[in-house]
Amino acid sequence: MNFAVIGDPISHTMSPLIHRANFRALQLDADYQALHVTPDHLSVIRDTAIENELSGFNVTVPHKENIMKYLDEVDVNVKQIGAVNTVHIKDGKYIGHNTDVSGYKSAYLDAFKDRRRKILILGAGGAAKAVHRAHSDLGDEVYIYARRKESFESFIIDDFTPVSSVENLNYDVIINATPVGLKDEDLFEVLNLDAALVNDKMIGIDLIYNPEKTKFLTYFNQKNTMNGLPMLVYQAMHAFKIWTGIDGDYQAVNKALKSHLGG
Repeated sequence: MNFAVIGDPISHTMSPLIHRANFRALQLDADYQALHVTPDHLSVIRDTAIENELSGFNVTVPHKENIMKYLDEVDVNVKQIGAVNTVHIKDGKYIGHNTDVSGYKSAYLDAFKDRRRKILILGAGGAAKAVHRAHSDLGDEVYIYARRKESFESFIIDDFTPVSSVENLNYDVIINATPVGLKDEDLFEVLNLDAALVNDKMIGIDLIYNPEKTKFLTYFNQKNTMNGLPMLVYQAMHAFKIWTGIDGDYQAVNKALKSHLGG
């Protein structure tokens, strides 16, 4: 079995490390590679898949939306958020899935269990769409804050409340779905948000996993925080299940990633 991830750029991806660790744990004769595919070459993705004898592949930026025009089918998550991160090649058909939604949901439920909560998502990009979909499916009350109103224009569905101010709404969960924090920035300072918004019982989630603890997460009670690593592992294991029908080894992959990241 051969699998890959496509993107531009692609050198930073953790996907080969994740999937190869899973293959080793399950003693599978399989391979996973990172393929640099530029937007100009996306139109020949089927030729690339055939050349590399792929049974499936992951999709990362900037192809998650544009890949859809080259697929035969897409699943319900793709229809709802308009993005693909996993393609299964089955009987010659290219079928698009989105495991960012299910991956985030599994990580969130593992950490915080299922009960209705008031959710604030910071950011309105692709990651925010997946997180919004997951919380909407769980029946949560979802609010989204973005600095630019045009950020909401690409949302396919409207079962959330865009807010221009985040104060005085008594949230249970605040989620950073922006890249702010990758370079040690303070999201509260960048968005000019009052840290008094956070209380000791509030859950703080950052989709960033490297660094392990962003400045954003330091504002919360550490018992109530989660970074992006569990979502990263779960979305990969869900993609593996789609491709093979086999459950991946979450613990082995998580251990390999933590060792690689030094955390």
